[in-house]
Amino acid sequence: MKPATFITTSWDDGHPLDLRVAELLSKHGLRGTFYIPMTAENETMPAAQIRELSLAFEIGAHTLHHAVLTEATEQKAWQEIAGSKSWLESNTGLPCLMFCPPKGKYTNRHLDIARKAGYLGVRNVELLSLDFPRKNAGIMLLPTTIQAYPHGSLAFAKNAVKRLALKNLLRLTTRGRSTDWPALARSLLHESLRYGGVFHLWGHSWELQETEQWHRLDEALRYMSEFASQAPSLTNGQICQRALSASAHVEETAPKVNAIRSEL
Repeated sequence: MKPATFITTSWDDGHPLDLRVAELLSKHGLRGTFYIPMTAENETMPAAQIRELSLAFEIGAHTLHHAVLTEATEQKAWQEIAGSKSWLESNTGLPCLMFCPPKGKYTNRHLDIARKAGYLGVRNVELLSLDFPRKNAGIMLLPTTIQAYPHGSLAFAKNAVKRLALKNLLRLTTRGRSTDWPALARSLLHESLRYGGVFHLWGHSWELQETEQWHRLDEALRYMSEFASQAPSLTNGQICQRALSASAHVEETAPKVNAIRSEL
């Protein structure tokens, strides 16, 4: 029996246009996690809109001020990572389980800070992955599959090489004949349905606007929704919770299996 397949989406930066993304997700019956900073280079949603969004979707942290963590001191990184969790939980009245480093830049030190701050998982910007979250530095690390953005093949290749993700690089060579993101998304979704895994679409609403991708996003989400019976749509946090439970089950079972083997 092949592993289960799940669909998840995530959206960064908390721009007011996130509400338009939310409308499309609702239209197609899909879940999403919105990573929202208090302030950013672009406009961000006011507190009232964040609370409205949190009624139907998961809200994740994205630092307080969209800070690039690799350029921050230890103290500043703690303030941005832990402070964003406290700010969102105070605003929404809901637990904030997920964290996403701005621009995808972080080190293991920041994963450790996120764990100490109480997050369940960290979403990164690894592309072309269909993997379930991996445990790293005591926290679940969630990769992505495709960005709703017109990347060229070189960008995908650099992303894979930087992370030494040979499986992703191979996936690009076999399925990346078209780097048109909706077409590549369809191909990768079918791979996940065949072999199991997590199909993870992500993006920025302000970027969708700048690159005129709204119609293409609508079509991609419609196509994804057609496979709801085979690949349930979950939030990033729910994906990480499932992976953590599975990991805990394996760790709990392993000693029992080893004990049986030793008796034999």
